[in-house]
Amino acid sequence: MNKILKTVYILPVLMIIASCGTTLSLKPYSERMQGETESSTELRAYVGDLVFSKYDYVERFEGRLTAFFEINGYKYQANDLLYTRTLVDGGEGACTNATVVSNKPFFGPAISLSQHCLFDSNGSGLLDAAYAMAVKSKIKSPITMPAWITSSATTGTKKELIYQGVEDTTLRLRYREFFRDIVRPSYDQTVEYNLDETTEITFRGLGITIVEADNQYLLYTIDSGTLEL
Repeated sequence: MNKILKTVYILPVLMIIASCGTTLSLKPYSERMQGETESSTELRAYVGDLVFSKYDYVERFEGRLTAFFEINGYKYQANDLLYTRTLVDGGEGACTNATVVSNKPFFGPAISLSQHCLFDSNGSGLLDAAYAMAVKSKIKSPITMPAWITSSATTGTKKELIYQGVEDTTLRLRYREFFRDIVRPSYDQTVEYNLDETTEITFRGLGITIVEADNQYLLYTIDSGTLEL
């Protein structure tokens, strides 16, 4: 199986929401991901797997959430809104800039929130508190944390080779580059090699020895070189 050497750094960026009310620290959650496929070891990649990968990017996370919460006596409902994973006073949280509108009270107009955060105030793993307009409020029925996925705000560089199988003696690899936007490749191409001519192939200075190849898996070693980021 293709192995990746990976280093992860937590990179919080401090922001403060301040007002005459409660002040909480908000740190957008991010991880710096760095790694490269190890060399000089026999590796296995199935069709569709990575043969080689090298990357350096800052990953951020987002998830969708439906939630009910109350601020200053006004009740709000967030319907399938996109939230950013955020550390709220050191606890796991979810913040959004999407506008939500309260229910209409007996007297006066409904109130709009242009930003709010939901967070885990007691380490329970559930979102049990809300924060908006410098007001912190408990959520009566705690909410399950969103399923976090990589956000489009993730930025950096990643390059990878993917095994595409063989046809007769032709081995195919797919090469993809990601620059700034790690979710969508900025460059994509297929490269081919004739294994009758050589089992030692080179791609952009990366030397690979093919041990065995068929339409199920590839056995190989990374002998030399790398892909420059």
